[in-house]
Amino acid sequence: MEAKRHTGGMATVAVPRRALEALLYSSVFISGCGFALTIETYQLARLPVSWSMAVFVFLATLFTYNLSSVQSMLRRPRQTINPHDPSWSQRHKRELAGIGLLSLIGAVTLYFWAGFEINWWFLLHLAVISVGYTVPVLYKRQRVKPLRSVPLLKVFLIAYVWAVVTAMFPLLDAGMEVWQQEALMLFLRRFLFILALALLFDIRDHVYDQHTNTLTFPGWMGVRRTKLVSLGLLVLYALVLLSQEKGLILWALLASTLVATLIVSMSSAERPRIYFAILADGAMLLHAGLVIMATAWAG
Repeated sequence: MEAKRHTGGMATVAVPRRALEALLYSSVFISGCGFALTIETYQLARLPVSWSMAVFVFLATLFTYNLSSVQSMLRRPRQTINPHDPSWSQRHKRELAGIGLLSLIGAVTLYFWAGFEINWWFLLHLAVISVGYTVPVLYKRQRVKPLRSVPLLKVFLIAYVWAVVTAMFPLLDAGMEVWQQEALMLFLRRFLFILALALLFDIRDHVYDQHTNTLTFPGWMGVRRTKLVSLGLLVLYALVLLSQEKGLILWALLASTLVATLIVSMSSAERPRIYFAILADGAMLLHAGLVIMATAWAG
């Protein structure tokens, strides 16, 4: 009887854990962060929220983060999936490929249905970066490594794409020009914040990148100095905020920056992947959530 009760308790605990893994490793959580940051941009710019744009960013992010599974299944549709593989993503590769394809269809459909005011050529350069980041290409019959393998480039690509998609896209669709000061400053702020967090994923992948001979900031200057660079970026971000924002929104942004500082300070290559998935990505969600709350409170 005790054995049955113990087994039932273990099963009860396993269900929320499996749900959490599915939320994190399917990239639904980080796509939700993109959704929230898009709404935050409208709030910071004092513009009406376009829910269509926020959903578009969610779907585009979901496709991009599951692109490697889509590519793998398209290249080898009959490949064997090991149900006991320690990697959740490998065990659920078919499902992730399906999610990726459905999110791509949804994003393209929404783009034409909503009639977003975003130039196709502007979208194209982001698509090239996003696909090239993960997927190797063939050039003159030679396999060219994906962009993530270019020394020290990975974090800058991540920060650039996230800043463009979650900051520039909403502003461009609202009628702003790329070179307007407000648009550029919001882009810069988002870039600095995301870049500081992206460095944490270099720390997370430090051992893997060493095995694949990929030069990243931790491999170049060490984990401790990489954390100092990340903290320095957050300090610079806070200084920019102090020169531009005021009131409750400023306090909300500074509070989220302080939490991000604590997350960076506690990071190490030995931390489990779930630490980075929940806290480093969650720092973006908190950042947006506090701004949205502050705007609602003030307004």
